[in-house]
Amino acid sequence: MYLNPKQRKRLFQRAHRRKTSFSEELRAALDFYLDLPLDFDEQAFAALVREANASMDRSIAKLDETLAFLEKFREAKV
Repeated sequence: MYLNPKQRKRLFQRAHRRKTSFSEELRAALDFYLDLPLDFDEQAFAALVREANASMDRSIAKLDETLAFLEKFREAKV
């Protein structure tokens, strides 16, 4: 099995950051891939991830609005 230089570099970097070995990271990546269902649809999954990110962005914006409102309310009471 051959990895291109970019793949090797990224696996070594990940191993360094996670304090594991290159081999452990390679095995984990292979296990992750092999655990995917055979009918895994990458495009559908990517669309789901995009929608989840957009939903999180909306939730964070609402939380920021709520925090700003509460801060103004707290300042008015002081």
